[in-house]
Amino acid sequence: MKISFVNPPFHARFSRESRSPAVTKSDTLYYPKWLCYAAGYADKRGHKIDVIDAPAAESSESEVIDRLASFGAGLIVCETSTPSINNDVKFINNVRQRLGADVKIMLVGRHVSVLPQEIMEANPSVDFVAIREYDLTVSELADCLEGGHQLEVENVLGLMYRHNGEILSTGQRPTLDDLDELPFVTETYLRFLNTEDYFYGHSLWPLVVFDTSRGCPYKCSFCVYPQTFSGHKLRFRSVANVADEFEFVRKEMPHIRTVMFEDDTFIVNKKRTQKLANELIRRGNTLPFDSNCRVDVGVDLEFLKNLKKAGARLFCVGFESGNTDVVAHMTKNNNVKNNDSYVDTARQFAEYCSKAGILVHGCFMFGNLNETKQTLEDTLTFAKSLPIDTAQFYPIMIYPGTAAYEEAKRRGLMNSTNFSDWLTPTGLHNSVVNLPELSHSDLVKFADRARREFYTRPKYIAKKAIQSLSSIDELKRNVKGASKLAKFLVAGSDVK
Repeated sequence: MKISFVNPPFHARFSRESRSPAVTKSDTLYYPKWLCYAAGYADKRGHKIDVIDAPAAESSESEVIDRLASFGAGLIVCETSTPSINNDVKFINNVRQRLGADVKIMLVGRHVSVLPQEIMEANPSVDFVAIREYDLTVSELADCLEGGHQLEVENVLGLMYRHNGEILSTGQRPTLDDLDELPFVTETYLRFLNTEDYFYGHSLWPLVVFDTSRGCPYKCSFCVYPQTFSGHKLRFRSVANVADEFEFVRKEMPHIRTVMFEDDTFIVNKKRTQKLANELIRRGNTLPFDSNCRVDVGVDLEFLKNLKKAGARLFCVGFESGNTDVVAHMTKNNNVKNNDSYVDTARQFAEYCSKAGILVHGCFMFGNLNETKQTLEDTLTFAKSLPIDTAQFYPIMIYPGTAAYEEAKRRGLMNSTNFSDWLTPTGLHNSVVNLPELSHSDLVKFADRARREFYTRPKYIAKKAIQSLSSIDELKRNVKGASKLAKFLVAGSDVK
């Protein structure tokens, strides 16, 4: 069967698959990773596939629908997100009007996984919604639609569908535990995407992104992927399989400068991480890698030095706040003896990384649900005191299906329930949380101030200049990111 996998048009360079979807101030744009994993698996199962990433290619709606028509897909799989959902369903309604009733349309992603009934009731053009991870769901459904297979739609787990005017559920699909069953996602990138369209402000460019694991055992109240999509059960690819993908990238994509692991938290299992590092060292890996990480995983300097030897270049770290009460309220579940030691633990982790030669990108969030004006200042002071390479400062973004969303809703802290208001008019982050001391616009403006103060420090600018002189790859990264960020350091956000 022909299947089109679509990241639909919206704002140019709208990063729909990021943890907080938006147009970013650093020009960061995520790969449509989940779409590409499912597409690669469908190809492996014998289906014909096409992958369209409209925000990356800056394609118009008419261009995308023309390509869908030309390919002649029987099934269209459309990515969604909370801030773009109104746009996303408008797009598929236009697809339906142009292509007719014969083509089947499936919506996927975190937002529709949480609100499938609501989405399908309001939008007759939606034939199916896939719940949570959908790699196998899409292919099994395509088998049914193609005909000649014993499996019926009602037996495809992880699906909402229409039958005789009713919206029915097939029940929850178990998580995919054997991740080696999935083809390399980088093979799909190579076939269908222009890798130079994608950029992470903290990573060398161009880069590719893939997972070495799925799931996260932690229960952070704000974090959307574990709560709504990939779950809390940790599953790992084999060490050999990950190392093989490094070799594929090195041989088939020689222009790639780094790999980014998009695992929820890469080094949570230190024994397995050590085995992967040793295998990369044994194979003589020369391709740097970046990864998401936590401050509380109990690493020591020797462990980090070995990761550096294997290729570790940077950790993207969710510090979130410099105030221990705020950290405790978000149930960050840091493995420290008491809340008072969190800041010390976080600082020690950053210092160990610095000594090991591994850069750190710090993530900080303003507007956590017990935040005050003083705790905002605590976090900004903390961020500027850390030995980190880059930082991002976001107003809190709460998503359906998360504990933070439910708490904000229960306490009457949300100033809007229109999901379009999760963004500013130009697609930037726009919080909808109003706290007793802080309005949603205060949070956005403080994030702008924090970004400005962090990046315009003379000592920081001097450090980045020296770094740029030391490496042409770091120079390219710094120039590309700074050129996009500079206008926001002056103008800030177009907050509503």
